[in-house]
Amino acid sequence: MIFVAACLFAVTAPADQDPFEAIKAAMAEAECCRFEFVTILNSEVFDSVDSTAGAALIASDGRYHIRIGEDEYLRTHDRLYSYSQEQNQVTVERVDSAAVSDETVSFVTRLDDFYRTSVRIAGREYFLRKIDTAATALPDSLTVAISGRPPVLDYLEYLDVNDEVNRVVFSRREHLGRCDEAGFEPAFPDTVEVINLF
Repeated sequence: MIFVAACLFAVTAPADQDPFEAIKAAMAEAECCRFEFVTILNSEVFDSVDSTAGAALIASDGRYHIRIGEDEYLRTHDRLYSYSQEQNQVTVERVDSAAVSDETVSFVTRLDDFYRTSVRIAGREYFLRKIDTAATALPDSLTVAISGRPPVLDYLEYLDVNDEVNRVVFSRREHLGRCDEAGFEPAFPDTVEVINLF
């Protein structure tokens, strides 16, 4: 994919503004956000640490295209596609009836819509608590770290439904003038089994 008007999510905050506030504002105002990341699951039950590389393209109008390992999640204007390479299967749902809400994917670009922020270490680490614990399936709380000069989003960490530690480490973060429309077009193998849930 070719992205235009790209710039890194490195922002210079005014002297009286916390740098994390500037990062959140830049993401919320962007027409399109692109991330590359690694998800790390630390399981005490299985005494293991698993990591998976991923990438995300998130448009301000709610569309997204997420790749995590061999799986893909694509939301167009009216459809949600969940693709498993291992099963060679794609499930298609209408957006208005989809079991997975848009917020479970795109919330990272709109943190202030869902969380209240408390400063743990100014300019480095923050604790976010969900505003309404019943409204979404998002984690009840997050730890967010920023780093670098100028500062960028470093990682976010939360407990999943099994009380296991999940960390998302960002290796690249950009905001774009607009999203490449090709990034939101379904492009799955011809042999894929399609399951329509509508």
